[in-house]
Amino acid sequence: MNIDSGTGMRRVLLILLCCLGLLLAPLAPPASGATAIGAEHQRLGGADGRLGRALGSERCGLVRGGCYRSFERGSIHWSPRTGARPTWGAIRGAWAAQGWERGKLGYPVGREVCGLRDAGCYQAFEGGVVLWSRASGAHPTFDGIRAAWLRHGAERGALGYPNSTEACAGGSCRQTFQRGSVSWTAGAGTRVAREIDRAASVYVVVNKRRPLTPVDHVPRGLEAVGGPLLRADAAAAFRRMQADAAAAGVPITAVSGYRSYTTQAGLYRDYVARYGREQADLISARPGHSEHQTGLALDIGNPDGACGLQSCFAGTPAGAWARAHAHEYGFVVRYPAGRTGTTGYAYEPWHLRYVGGHVATGMVSQRIPTLEHYMGLPPAPSY
Repeated sequence: MNIDSGTGMRRVLLILLCCLGLLLAPLAPPASGATAIGAEHQRLGGADGRLGRALGSERCGLVRGGCYRSFERGSIHWSPRTGARPTWGAIRGAWAAQGWERGKLGYPVGREVCGLRDAGCYQAFEGGVVLWSRASGAHPTFDGIRAAWLRHGAERGALGYPNSTEACAGGSCRQTFQRGSVSWTAGAGTRVAREIDRAASVYVVVNKRRPLTPVDHVPRGLEAVGGPLLRADAAAAFRRMQADAAAAGVPITAVSGYRSYTTQAGLYRDYVARYGREQADLISARPGHSEHQTGLALDIGNPDGACGLQSCFAGTPAGAWARAHAHEYGFVVRYPAGRTGTTGYAYEPWHLRYVGGHVATGMVSQRIPTLEHYMGLPPAPSY
């Protein structure tokens, strides 16, 4: 009787231990997860690599059978579907803000990839992609808004990088980007608003295929820079540039700035009368298609008039200084040499366009020749 009682107790204990083992099993990493996390850590350089030393053992029990391990500078997450993938830095922070693997992004499905426009990076997840650049920070893109952003050239297009997280309420969602926004509603789909289409924007692109809207647009807040007028932001930037150039021993003068629709119409008619329409279209914009009408364009020269409004201006002190330094003040040479097939105009080394410091510096540092190239727009060689 005592023997039977002892045997029964041992059986009960064995059953309890088995049940306890089943309960605790998810906390121990499956062999495949632990092995994959360790292997990925070694591929990243181990303790001396990108992630640094481990801060503990693998932890499991995440959604969909996942595991993770923390390191000094990030973590590696594993799931049976996605494998072992590391996260770190600002992209990891954006993922965390979305709820880690439990949120809309899910698990990472690849490593962080860098080398994008403006030295940006991205990382793909099950439910979307997180993008980062120094100017915009790290933000995710999802679903229909992401699809619309991709159709407009992604970070290399007119919208640029996302600079906010998608916000949804009442059946609609909206996300802002560096140069515009994308909205989505269940019934109407997506709507894209681009700064390059807005006449009052510093990012507006006007060329032979892209007239201003409205065609007789008049900018606000014009200020004099010598004789010519510019928008206040462009005027302030030019004054700084002019002062720094003078301090370097290179005087620069403003020759022409804002022109109204009416003034441009008269100027164009005069060029047509002098040179014929074909030649006039290479050297003068038709009314409504002129950058000068935005208040953001400026023709510059030397005080003595040397090579004024001629291609040889590039070799003069003012032309050389502007070519080397104008981007530091937010200006670019809008019609560079050899790009008539894109811009529609002959080389004009004196014609500067204010686009703001970020775009101007990005174009010069990455050797992007025209605004059409930078904004992902097609060439505009003719009307």
